[in-house]
Amino acid sequence: MFIRLVKFAWKIIWRNFRRTVITGLAVGLGLGSLMFTEALMQGMTAHMIQTTTESWMGDAQIHRDYFLDTRNINPTINRPDSILSMLDGDSTVSFYTARILSPASVTSTTELKPVTFIGVDSETDPEVTMLEAAVIEGSYLSGDSTEIIIGHKLADDLNAGPGDVIVITAAQADSGLSSSMFFVSGICRFGSDNLDRYSAFINLTTAGEMLGIPGEIHEIAVKFPQAEAGADTSLGFWRRFSVFGNSALGWPELAPQVGSMLSMVDISMAIMAVILFGLVVFGIVNSLFMSVFERMYEFGVMKAVGTRTGTITAMVVLEAFWIAVISAVIGSVIGLLIIWITSKTGISFGEIEVSGIVFDKPIYPLLNLSRLRLYPLFTLILTTAAGIYPGIHAGRLNPAEAMRKSL
Repeated sequence: MFIRLVKFAWKIIWRNFRRTVITGLAVGLGLGSLMFTEALMQGMTAHMIQTTTESWMGDAQIHRDYFLDTRNINPTINRPDSILSMLDGDSTVSFYTARILSPASVTSTTELKPVTFIGVDSETDPEVTMLEAAVIEGSYLSGDSTEIIIGHKLADDLNAGPGDVIVITAAQADSGLSSSMFFVSGICRFGSDNLDRYSAFINLTTAGEMLGIPGEIHEIAVKFPQAEAGADTSLGFWRRFSVFGNSALGWPELAPQVGSMLSMVDISMAIMAVILFGLVVFGIVNSLFMSVFERMYEFGVMKAVGTRTGTITAMVVLEAFWIAVISAVIGSVIGLLIIWITSKTGISFGEIEVSGIVFDKPIYPLLNLSRLRLYPLFTLILTTAAGIYPGIHAGRLNPAEAMRKSL
């Protein structure tokens, strides 16, 4: 009996070919757009994480416990040699690099600007950050103690270029002041205002000597095989390296604004899904009620000859089910096709900066089937469920009244 109802419902929906096609396309286009938006958001999320971790931060960092709270130059990493030795033997770590950070002022022949000067290991830094790749003029650090790389915005502010002389002045660990002259070896462009306007990069050894903390470091940036590991709170790395009064933190803790944006993306997608599926439900209910009113006489005859209320209700629900199947197929094909095309071409937003994250490259939607398959499934369930109310209404029709009414 049920199989006969399923086949009968399939034939019924094609009685009005135009309405079935229009309804299927309307729901399918909504589903396809939602799938594409989900893939785009996943691509944007991946871009945000990649930009945050690969540009400068790394997937994780190790500091003295209270260094990030004070940003003072005195709290350097405890037992740095032991920490570095542990990192060498840790299988979860791909690369790492040590740094020294300090507030300072930089002076050219025309301007004086506040900066954070950063001592970097020129040999290990390219494996973790994009500093070397970000150099757009001049050259990367070669190990010379007088070399400095500055951001392109800072270079414009200072009216300085490769080969020009600038002076860095910073407070030493013993409360004295230290000034050193540097030759601009390169100009870099990260796409971040903080790095391009307020940062200057010199060799690690030179920075330690200048601050009076030779052999000490403030920060170790770590690269994992997968960036997602930086957000894995169960990773043993955090426990192993939060020792000797030091703390190991992942990128979600180092850049909480990024985590907040990722949460907003999930909330936005949930809101969009609720709105879309709400429209789907109302659209299907409206379409099925139109079908019920067109077949009032037919339902009246069926009731008159003894057809059960549940049978009529089931028939209308099965009609909704077939419309749901058609819509899910159309929507999935449209959504996957658009995602496949744009994942090859990318979508450019120009150059915008949101919470320190720069979108200056095309965003490539990600085809994550484990998430995308949920939307066709929800469409199938909700569209089928939308047929329950019209089905109950059709099942409760009075035979005499229904046979007198016909469109």
